Amino acid sequence: MNLSESVHIGPVVRDNWRRWAQRGDKLCTGGMVTGEKCGWKVTATQATVKYSSGMVAKNVVVAEKGSGACTTPGDSGGPTYTVDSSGRAIAKGVICGGGGGGSDNSGGFFDPCRLIFTDIGLANSALPGTVARS
Repeated sequence: MNLSESVHIGPVVRDNWRRWAQRGDKLCTGGMVTGEKCGWKVTATQATVKYSSGMVAKNVVVAEKGSGACTTPGDSGGPTYTVDSSGRAIAKGVICGGGGGGSDNSGGFFDPCRLIFTDIGLANSALPGTVARS
């Protein structure tokens, strides 16, 4: 793929979420590997997560879903977003990890999918640049 090609992994982002993520928020992801997946629900905010590599991420948001495909390595850096009543994608954050789903990488009652993402407010204030809007 050359730089002039674009990859479609979900709807075009039209705006940023206007508040920090809260427990119970519903969202979708647009990972490069798994594509668009909805049905995520925020279960924790301002969490500290230790990755299997030993690295620690602070102030992240955790979401889960009990069915469908989980995110996989290669989805990191992809968007998390909410789709509003008019069908517009509103940026909620940036994928920074996940897991669960067992050997088939599919969420279930005993092993739900787990998503870790950086809230859009933190991403815009801590990282250079801002999320592009159209």
